[in-house]
Amino acid sequence: MQANTIMMNKLASEVALTIQTKIRSTETSSIKVPMGNIFGSQLLAQYGPKINIRVTPIGRVKVDFFTEFQESGINQTRHKIYLTVDTQVKTIIPFASTPIDVQSTVPIAETIIVGRVPDSFINVPEDEFMNVVPDGSGNK
Repeated sequence: MQANTIMMNKLASEVALTIQTKIRSTETSSIKVPMGNIFGSQLLAQYGPKINIRVTPIGRVKVDFFTEFQESGINQTRHKIYLTVDTQVKTIIPFASTPIDVQSTVPIAETIIVGRVPDSFINVPEDEFMNVVPDGSGNK
């Protein structure tokens, strides 16, 4: 079994470009904020003349893959491939700029890898594995 890295890279590129296009297509908007709010005081936040402020969103996108293997029975392994999208969106406002980080993880593929099942199976508990030499007391 081998992952199709060409298709995985194509998917990652398309996801990153789509998100970046959506961020860029978000238009600059204007909001009216009371002058008291600019000073950061809760007491004065609602007072004063309203000032028109332009808000411009910008951002970056990082797309990556990670895989996970899990035991899934005797000689069976579950293989999962995830797409991780890290997005940082920042709203540029005069006097302030706060970044917001968003991370999403999406499962892309999952498969069970089946190995040969043995004819017999012996379960040896870990705590008794090295206890094979008698200690002289009659106990193993």
